[in-house]
Amino acid sequence: MKTITHTNPNGKTVQVNVGENLYIGSYSTIGEHVTIGENVTIGKNVTIGEHAIIGSYSNIGSYSNIGSYSNIGEDSYIGRNATVGEDAIIGSDA
Repeated sequence: MKTITHTNPNGKTVQVNVGENLYIGSYSTIGEHVTIGENVTIGKNVTIGEHAIIGSYSNIGSYSNIGSYSNIGEDSYIGRNATVGEDAIIGSDA
């Protein structure tokens, strides 16, 4: 796990803890203190709220919204245009 600096479309920079082999699509916005595991793909125009956790091997579809303090388990698939509410927990392999 390492910390990277991500610049959001609005120009704001945030520190994100990430694993290896991360892909973040264009125009995606990531909140403060987010943790993203290894081998994760995040589509374009995705919004991830602050303090969210995205498990390794997960795929977040384009135009999706992941709420603050949410926890997406390992190897999960969140489809295109999906909304995951604040404080939600999505189990592994979902």
